[in-house]
Amino acid sequence: MSASSSGPRGSGEKGHCAFVLSGGGSLGSVQVGMLRALLESGVHPDCLIGTSVGAVNAAWIAASPDQKGVLELADIWLGLRRQDIFPLSPLTGARGLLGRSNHLISNDSLRSVLEAHVPFERLEEAKVPLHVVATDLTSGRATILGSGPTIPALLASCAIPGVFPPVTIGRREYIDGGVANHTPVKVAVEQGATTIYVLAVGYPWLNREPTSALGMALNALTRIVEHKLDAEVAANRAHAEIHVLPAVDLADVSPADFGHTRQLIDWGYKAARTYLAAASNGRGVMPERARRTLRLGSRARAA
Repeated sequence: MSASSSGPRGSGEKGHCAFVLSGGGSLGSVQVGMLRALLESGVHPDCLIGTSVGAVNAAWIAASPDQKGVLELADIWLGLRRQDIFPLSPLTGARGLLGRSNHLISNDSLRSVLEAHVPFERLEEAKVPLHVVATDLTSGRATILGSGPTIPALLASCAIPGVFPPVTIGRREYIDGGVANHTPVKVAVEQGATTIYVLAVGYPWLNREPTSALGMALNALTRIVEHKLDAEVAANRAHAEIHVLPAVDLADVSPADFGHTRQLIDWGYKAARTYLAAASNGRGVMPERARRTLRLGSRARAA
């Protein structure tokens, strides 16, 4: 399917269109490039569903669902540094390591960034319906937040277990939505989407042999996430036309590294443009030749 065949949001030609944005820390800047490519191609969302950093990107686009909004989001990302999101404090870190706290980093800095840039106080005030995925700490199940205060919902969706503190909303505590549902395709179907674009970030360590205990753990966890996405897409293809935008074979960039934002935005944009030009069969399947071109091009850039 070409991007233009989806028609712009509200055209009614293809029904309800949803963008689903996954988590991924600083790698979420890839989604900025993807969003630019989609909007340039005339693909606009009727609803946005996001997990973790994907929820933050979705919130911004829900307020400014146009090219101007994407450019502003890019500027915000380009201005971020690690300490703006993950400020290290010896005292807070020590308390967490000694078992006197359930987190290593305060979410005060993240809250300040969100308060400075997200322009609506309640989720239901967004121009495009926004659904934020968080995980109920008690039950471990995904909770979809579509109304209520915006900042607590985003903080909850981004509350990486052990890194940031859980967030209390009402009488319940919530943590990172990726724990329960990293890429909530089914949620989009439940919201009535008939066309879905999945903006999933890439994980560079999946393409390399693990050489350490941490690397082995990351590889195993992200394989689980990847397989769950594949299963969810397969289970819902009968209900919606699903396009999983390809994540480029990124260079070694940590999800806490904000030093490669411009390159990540560019990679996301080029990958999405290639996909939208190649996926002409209406089921979101990229021809193998285009896949190889993307991989080879990204490796050449990394070299």
